[in-house]
Amino acid sequence: MRRSRLLTLERTEPRITAMTALLSGSQALRTAGTLVLVGAVLSGPVAMLVVAQLSPQPAWIGVSAFADNYHPVQVLPYLLGYILLAGFVFFSASCHALAAAHLRPRTSAALVFTGIYAALVFTNYTIQLGFIPRVLNDRPAYLSVLTMANPESFAWFLEMFGYAAMGVATWLLAPAFGGSRRADVIRYLLIANGVLSIIGAACTALFDGWVFSAAGLVSFAGWNLLIAACFLLIAITSGGGFEGSAKGKAHDA
Repeated sequence: MRRSRLLTLERTEPRITAMTALLSGSQALRTAGTLVLVGAVLSGPVAMLVVAQLSPQPAWIGVSAFADNYHPVQVLPYLLGYILLAGFVFFSASCHALAAAHLRPRTSAALVFTGIYAALVFTNYTIQLGFIPRVLNDRPAYLSVLTMANPESFAWFLEMFGYAAMGVATWLLAPAFGGSRRADVIRYLLIANGVLSIIGAACTALFDGWVFSAAGLVSFAGWNLLIAACFLLIAITSGGGFEGSAKGKAHDA
């Protein structure tokens, strides 16, 4: 009798361990969805509205005008952007942790592209937050290629190509989502993010000052809506919408 109980426990324990890992991984995925949602809303429309109301920058005409109109509140979008960056990293890591073996090549590649995104965007935000305020009093000419107040600056290439890399990551991760109507919508939105982000990077490279043009601003607004909708669904969907591969892994155990 005692031996039978021990055998039952030995058979059940791996399944309990696998299910516990699945639940914790799913919770991490939903937490990542919340972080991305909060970061996108705060660093995008909210921060931009605050800056526009308190101390906006005029249209770019040069370093001197930029320095004359600079105010510390203008770094708010970049400061809050770290929340968005952390959320995306956490999202890709959670997907990889949940993925079954047949999805691991895609999730591993997604981690690499997420790392590229994080490196480029973290560097850009560090320049905007740390370096530019430090050297602003000297008004060096090279600030024109570093500040995001200039739509033709190198900083925008870091930003847009960084988010293109993250778009590739979400495109790679998209097939792991499904199994319900809501999860299917998440999958389509993740693919759409990939397409929109890559197009945005291409337009930045092809057209001078595209990010501040009417088309660029419409694209930015559309991207914010897309990200907010996608990651809201991930945050409120059971298991984050991540499909049967992870469940199958738990079942097989």
